[in-house]
Amino acid sequence: MPRGIDASKRARAAAAVALLLLLAGCGGVAPGGPAPPDASSPESAPIDSRPSGTELNETADERLADVSFPAGFSRTGIDIATARERSVTFLRTEPVTGIAVERFRAGAYADYEYDATSERTRFRLDVHNGYVDVTRSEVYVDGGVRYSRSARNRDVSFEASNGSLAETRYRAADSMWAVASRVLTVADFRAVRTVDEDGERLIRYAPTGVAVRNATDIRGYLTVDRNGVVREAALAYDRAGESKRFEYAVAPRSADSEVTPPAWLPAARADA
Repeated sequence: MPRGIDASKRARAAAAVALLLLLAGCGGVAPGGPAPPDASSPESAPIDSRPSGTELNETADERLADVSFPAGFSRTGIDIATARERSVTFLRTEPVTGIAVERFRAGAYADYEYDATSERTRFRLDVHNGYVDVTRSEVYVDGGVRYSRSARNRDVSFEASNGSLAETRYRAADSMWAVASRVLTVADFRAVRTVDEDGERLIRYAPTGVAVRNATDIRGYLTVDRNGVVREAALAYDRAGESKRFEYAVAPRSADSEVTPPAWLPAARADA
C-alpha cells in the first residue's frame, strides 16, 4: 500500500478532489453550513465523460499490451469482491482524503467527505431527500474523543464522547465505498488505457453498459492503481427523464499532514 505523497503530489491530489467537489455541486460548502443554491440540482455541471467515445472504440489489447493487472482486474472485467477488499482496507488503514457524491433525482442527493490519518479522522455526510428534509452529520475524532455535529433542517446539536479512531474509520470507509459499489454493480467495465499521475501508472476503465432498463446517455470511468485500489469511479445516465450520477474519488495523503479540524469544533467542546 502506498504510504504517503510529497507536497507536490498532495497539492495535486487535493486539487483533484476539489475539482470533483465542484463538479458535484458542493464545492466551497462550509461543513454543516447552508447548501449553495444549486447544490440540489443534478444538472449542475455534468460528469466528466472520460474516456471519450473514440477511446471506447479502440482495441484494448493494443493499448494495454504491457500492462500488469492487479489481482481481480483484467482487460474485460473487475471482480467486485476483490476491488472492495483492497479499496476498503486502503480507506480504513492508510492516510487518505476523498469525496463521494450521489444524485438520485432532481433535488435528491448525498454528499460525502472523508479525511483521515493515523491520528485524526473527519467524516461528513449531507443528505437531501428531494422534498423537505435536509440532514447533515459530521464527526471528528482526535485524541480518543469523538466530536459530532448533527443538523436536520434548522435544528443543530453537538456531542462529545469517547471515540475510537478505528471504529470511525471502519464506518466511514463502508459509507464511502457504498458509492463506488453502486457504480460497479450497475455498470460493466473494460480496460481502455493507462494514465500516469505523479509517476504512478494507473489503469483506466470505461463502461460498456448498465444493468438499467431504458438507460440513455451513459457516461463514466473507473481508475485503479497497481495495488487494486479503486481511486476513481464515476457513472452517469438518464432514465425516464431523470439524471442519475454517482462519483467517488480518493487519494493517498502525506502521513505527517494534519486533518483540518471543523469550524464547529469549539461549539462541540463548549457544549460537552
